[in-house]
Amino acid sequence: MTLKNILLASAIVTVPAAGFANDWNGPYAGIAAGSAEIDTDDGAELDGDGNSLGIFAGYLFNLGGGLVSGIEVDYDETEYDIGDGAVEVDSTGRIKGRLGTELGSGLVYGTLGFVSATSPELGDDTGYLVGIGYDFPITENIDLGAELLNHEFEDYNNSGIDVGVTTLKARIAFNF
Repeated sequence: MTLKNILLASAIVTVPAAGFANDWNGPYAGIAAGSAEIDTDDGAELDGDGNSLGIFAGYLFNLGGGLVSGIEVDYDETEYDIGDGAVEVDSTGRIKGRLGTELGSGLVYGTLGFVSATSPELGDDTGYLVGIGYDFPITENIDLGAELLNHEFEDYNNSGIDVGVTTLKARIAFNF
């Protein structure tokens, strides 16, 4: 992660909410922008980074007592370059579960799920992800947030390369 992206995510998380309450129940959809760091463990210089822009949609269930669970899907168009442009990743898609609790006027959550990536050079593969995030309402129907995810692809598309991707995204969600 670049220092600029870490500072951006910190600013998003620490901006005080405008006093809007959210019952954290129901459908939502939004857009996200972020960056990634990519590491491989094959001994070659195939590390990389890049940016992404995507959409997401999900449903949250308020379980009471400040506990919230949900499910979310997302799709990102990516500009990830690995090994000085030797390999590119064009897109990623995810399905993930969320479990969180209210913190201040926002929602802090953990997430676990599956990720699919598309590379013209290496093909498509699936892996798993774990992460954390924080959302807070800025109006009655709009939330801002940040999400940090760690993705793991073991033996990417039978290439013998294990790939780890860390993403940091700023998100804006519209609640319905």
